[in-house]
Amino acid sequence: MRFHKIAGILLLLSCCGWASIILPTDSSFETPDVSVVLCGPSGFDGCGYRPTGYGWFFTGSSGIASNGGVFGLDSPGNDNPAPDGNQAAFLQFDPSNPASFPGDISQTVTGLSVGQSYVVSFEAASRPDVIASSPFFGGEQDFDVLWNGSSIGYFFPTLTNFSKYFTASFTATTTTGLLAFLAIDTLGGDRTAFIDSVQVDELVPEPSNGLVVLSGIGLIGLGLRRGFVRLICNPNWLSAPASSRTAC
Repeated sequence: MRFHKIAGILLLLSCCGWASIILPTDSSFETPDVSVVLCGPSGFDGCGYRPTGYGWFFTGSSGIASNGGVFGLDSPGNDNPAPDGNQAAFLQFDPSNPASFPGDISQTVTGLSVGQSYVVSFEAASRPDVIASSPFFGGEQDFDVLWNGSSIGYFFPTLTNFSKYFTASFTATTTTGLLAFLAIDTLGGDRTAFIDSVQVDELVPEPSNGLVVLSGIGLIGLGLRRGFVRLICNPNWLSAPASSRTAC
């Protein structure tokens, strides 16, 4: 029984990583380091608008914020540090400000399998309300997630601590695709959302891996069955010395 159980467990362990994960370049927005970068004309540091050259393409009111910076990421009392590293992307938009344009971040993702179904997962949070008496400066920024220009999810994080989100599934028609996050701001005012830990996940295991799972379960079941047969034939089989155990 021991051999079959061990073999089955090893087979199951070998397939635990069956769902492949595609990580975009700089999936947690750690480059460039913006912890000491002045954030626009505010005079405060900890954010960078529209950085270039690191995988993501930023347009409008978007960029990267660091823990402890002016955007309130990892601010005291809010329990909202970046979940992966020390930085997160931000999407900002203020429809009442002519100088503000919807924050948009995008990247061409490669390595997909044609015909395979995927979902995009990420962590998101609301920016803390910096001025508590004003409903028009802080978080509650809604946004769309787009794949090749088509929406695969609408999201509206309202909590300052990060939560995991998943888009609707899509099927890859080519080995590459354009992933984008676009601010909407249906409430109006100056609002911001944080995004971190972006990845593209296979929705289902490949058939070959499913067969590995079934094989592993079958071997474990076979081992257990053989043990039960021995116990039926000789109830004292387990307690008997190994040298005196006899098969049925």
